[in-house]
Amino acid sequence: MRANSRAECDAERKKIQQAFLDGASVHATLQALCEMAERNTQEGLQAASHAHNLEPEGLAVLAIGGFGRQVLFPYSDLDILLLFENVRAEQKLEAVLAEFTRTLWDRGFRVSSAARTLEESKRVDRENVEFHLSMMDRHFLTGDQTVYQKLEQKVLPRTEKVYRSFLHEELIKLTKRRLAKYGNTIFHLEPNVKDSPGGLRDFHASTWMRQVAGGTSEIRGADIAERDLALNAVDFISQVRFFLHYQNGRNDNTLTYELQTIAAEESLGIRDGIKRNAAEWMRIYYRHARTLHHQLQRSLSSQSITSHSLWQKLLLAGRPPKIELSPGKPYAIRNGQFDILDFTAFSDRAAVLALLTEAAQTGLELCRHAERTMAYILFHSELPAKNREISWKQLRQILGSDYPGVALRPMQRLGLLTEVLPEFALIDSLVIRDFYHRYTVDEHSLRTIEHLQALAEPSEAHDVPFSTLWKTVERRDLLVLSLLLHDVGKGMPGDNYISGGLDALKIAAQRLHLSPEDEAEVRFLIEQHLEMSATMQRRDVFDPLTVRSFAAVAETRERLQRLCLLTYADIHAVNPEAFTPWRAEMLLQLYLATANLLTHSLDSNRLHAPVEEPLLEQLRALTGCEEPGKIERFLEGFPRRYLGVHSAAEIANHFGLYQSLSIELVQMELTSAPYALSLTLLTADRPGLFATIAGVLTSWGMNIVKAEAFANTAGMILDSFRFTDSSRTFELNPGEIDRFRRNLTEVLLGTTSLQSPLRALEVASTPKIPKVNVETAIKFDDNSSEQCTLLEIVTQDKRGLLYLLASTMARLDCNIEVALVDTEGNKAIDVFYITKKGQKISEVDQTTLLDALQKALI
Repeated sequence: MRANSRAECDAERKKIQQAFLDGASVHATLQALCEMAERNTQEGLQAASHAHNLEPEGLAVLAIGGFGRQVLFPYSDLDILLLFENVRAEQKLEAVLAEFTRTLWDRGFRVSSAARTLEESKRVDRENVEFHLSMMDRHFLTGDQTVYQKLEQKVLPRTEKVYRSFLHEELIKLTKRRLAKYGNTIFHLEPNVKDSPGGLRDFHASTWMRQVAGGTSEIRGADIAERDLALNAVDFISQVRFFLHYQNGRNDNTLTYELQTIAAEESLGIRDGIKRNAAEWMRIYYRHARTLHHQLQRSLSSQSITSHSLWQKLLLAGRPPKIELSPGKPYAIRNGQFDILDFTAFSDRAAVLALLTEAAQTGLELCRHAERTMAYILFHSELPAKNREISWKQLRQILGSDYPGVALRPMQRLGLLTEVLPEFALIDSLVIRDFYHRYTVDEHSLRTIEHLQALAEPSEAHDVPFSTLWKTVERRDLLVLSLLLHDVGKGMPGDNYISGGLDALKIAAQRLHLSPEDEAEVRFLIEQHLEMSATMQRRDVFDPLTVRSFAAVAETRERLQRLCLLTYADIHAVNPEAFTPWRAEMLLQLYLATANLLTHSLDSNRLHAPVEEPLLEQLRALTGCEEPGKIERFLEGFPRRYLGVHSAAEIANHFGLYQSLSIELVQMELTSAPYALSLTLLTADRPGLFATIAGVLTSWGMNIVKAEAFANTAGMILDSFRFTDSSRTFELNPGEIDRFRRNLTEVLLGTTSLQSPLRALEVASTPKIPKVNVETAIKFDDNSSEQCTLLEIVTQDKRGLLYLLASTMARLDCNIEVALVDTEGNKAIDVFYITKKGQKISEVDQTTLLDALQKALI
C-alpha cells in the first residue's frame, strides 16, 4: 500500500463532493463513489494477496446491500460479502482478509463485512433476515469468479425458491415494524430521509417485495408516468441524503430544522431559480416522500390482499376468494375490499361516485386494482368522460356517511378531491413549521375526518362520550365540509388564515350551489373553529360566566354539537399526543355545561352552594368521616372546576391530606403519571406560595409542563404540578425523593431559604436555542370572571418559566386564585385568575405588572 493512498482517496472524495455541489447529478455522483469503492476493493485484495504471497483462490468478494445496488452515499458503510468455496479456503486466507479489510479502513472506507461459505449460503439464518435481503442486491467485485458463479447457478436458485415464502413474510414484517417505529406517517418535523416512511427505504422495500414475489425489480403494471414519478422522488430524496452527509460529515440522515433552512436557501433538488423558504421547500419534500410511501403501501396491499400466492392458498385450501356481487353494478366486494368488474363503466363519473359513496357508507376500502383502474380511466382519454360535473347533492352523500374518510383518501390520491374542491389544493403538502403540528395541513385535515369516523368504535375510554355525539349529529355533511375547508386559508396570502378560509368557502358555496342556510352553518364552524379549544384550555370551564360567554357563541345545541366534534377532531389530528385525557375531560365538561345552559337547565353557581348529596355520600364512604359538616367545610369555596376535574376518590384523598394538617402543616403526595411526575400539595395560603413551589421544583432541575391551583374559603391551598425529570433524579436515586420532600417543606415553612432557582439552572445547564421562536403575548381580561382578573401569557416555553411568572406576580402582591398552565410543543400557554387584596387588578396595577412581566421575559 502506497503511503499516500489515503490522501489520494480523500482528494478523490473531495473532488466528487465538489462536483456534486457544482451540479453533478445524483446518478453521476453515485457512479463516481461506487467506481472509487470498487477500484479500491480490487486494489486492496490484490495488495493483501501480494503481501502474503497468496492468490485468493476459493474467495469471491461481493458487493451487497446499498453497495450492491450501486447506491453508495458519501459516508455509507461498504457492505461486502466474503464468499468462500469451503472452510479450508476461509482458514487459508485468514491473514489475507485481515490485511484486506485493514487496507480499506486505512483508505477511509467504513467496511461492514460478512463471511459465508457456499455450504452456509444454502440456508437462511432466520435470526438475520436483513442479511439475506441485502444479498438480493449483489454483484461480483473481485477474487475467484468461479466461486461466485457456483453461488449464482447452483446455490441461490434453490435457496431462494425454498425460502421465498419465508423471506416474503419476514420482509413484510420488517417493513411494517419500521413504519410503526416512525408512527406510520411520512410527516415528521425532522424526517430521516433513509428510514422513515417516505424515505429511500420505502423504495427499496417495494423493489425487494417485487423481487421476492416475482423475481423482478421492475414496477409491474405501472405506466410510464408512475415510474417517472417514483424515480424523480428517489432522485430528489437522494440529493437530500447527499446534502446531509456532506453537511454533517458523517452517515447522519436526519433532515433537521436548521438543515431544512439551508436546503431551501440552496434550492436543493430543484434548481429552478425560485427563492423558497424552508416551509415551501419541505412542501416539495413531502410530495416526493408521499409518492414513495404510496408506492410502498400499494406493494404491501398487493402482497397482503390480491397477491397470486394468497389466491392460490385459498384455492388449495378449498376456500375460493370471497366475492360479493352487486346486481347491476360494475364493481364487487372481493376479500373485504371493493374491486372493479367493468372498467369501461367508470368513464361515467356517476359510477365513480356510486362506488366512493358505497365505500363511505360501509367503511370498506378500494383495493389496489380498483384504484389503479380508476386512475388510468381518469387520466387517459381513450374513453370519453361522462357526467364530469359533481353536484353538492352527490358530494354530501359521501360527506354525510359513517366513514367519509374511506372515500376521501382515494379521492385525494386520484385528484378527484381537488377537482370538486379546488381550494383544497392550496394546502397540498403545506408545512407548518413548529414543534406542535406533526402533519402537513392537507394531511391534518383528512385526519380530522378519520378521527371522527373512528368514533364508530372508540378505542379509548375518554373517546366514548364523543362517539354518541358523532352517531347522533345532524348535518354531518356540513361538519365534514367544514373540516375540509377550515384550514385552506393557511395556503393563502395574509396572516388571518380564518378570513382566507371564509373567502374560499364563499367561492366553493357558489360552485356547489349551497343554500344560504348551509353556507351559513359551514361559515360558523370555520369562523369559530378555535373558540371551543381556546375556551377549554384558557378559561375555567366550571366558571358560570365562562359557560355563558361560550353559549352566546354557540347559540344552539345543534351548532354546539358540531363545534364540539370539530374541536375534538382538530385537536386529535395535530399530533398523536395532543388529545390527552385531560383535554378530553375539559372539552366534554364545556360541552355538557353549555348544552345544559342552552336547554335552560344549567345548575346554579356552586362556588358556595351545598354539595350534592350523592357526592357527599361517596366521600363519606371513601373517607369514613361521619362528623357533620366537616367534608362540606373542606369543599366550601373551591371553584366548581375542582369538583369537575377530580374524581370522588381523588377528592377523598385530598380530604385525607386536609385532615393531616393538624399533624404536619404541609401535606404532599408525589406520584408517577404517564410521561411525567405529579405533585399534589395542601397547606395554608400564604403570599407567593405557588411561586415558591414552582421555584423549588425548578431548583431541583424539574421542568413543569402543567399546573393548577385551587383555594377554599378556609384559606387552604391545593396546588398540583405535573413535571418531567430529564435527569431521572428520582428514578435513579430513590432516596432523593425524601430529601426533596424535606426541602420543599422547609422552604414553605420558612426554616430554609429558597436559593435562586434560575441561577442554579444557569449553572446546571446551557440553555438550548429554540428551533421555533414564539412571540410573547400578555393579555388582561376583566370580563370573563366575576371575582378575578384573567392574565393570559403565551410565550416561549423554557425551564423555570412558571417560577419566573409566579414570583413576579407575588412580588407585586398579586394572589393567584386559579392557575391553568399548559404547553403546546415549545409554546407555553399560561392563564392565571389573579386578585389583589381580594379584588380584581386595577388598570394601574395591570400596567405595572405588564411592565414587570415583559422585563422578566426578556
